[in-house]
Amino acid sequence: MSTPPYDTGKVKIGLTYVRPLPPHTPEDDWAQSILLGDKQGLSEEAVTCIQSLIVIALMIIGVFVLGGFKNA
Repeated sequence: MSTPPYDTGKVKIGLTYVRPLPPHTPEDDWAQSILLGDKQGLSEEAVTCIQSLIVIALMIIGVFVLGGFKNA
């Protein structure tokens, strides 16, 4: 496979051709942000999940501390 420019004898075809860069993937953006020193934070979904787990854990601890359900 020959690379540009193609010389026809009179005209050089593709003399200024620049190969396009491959598309960025989320992993590429993640790696670049780490190399640039950007802070990595949690997504909103992750924060909401952690908060929900904390609330559920506190409810379970509260049930055990209060001696369980009295009406059961």
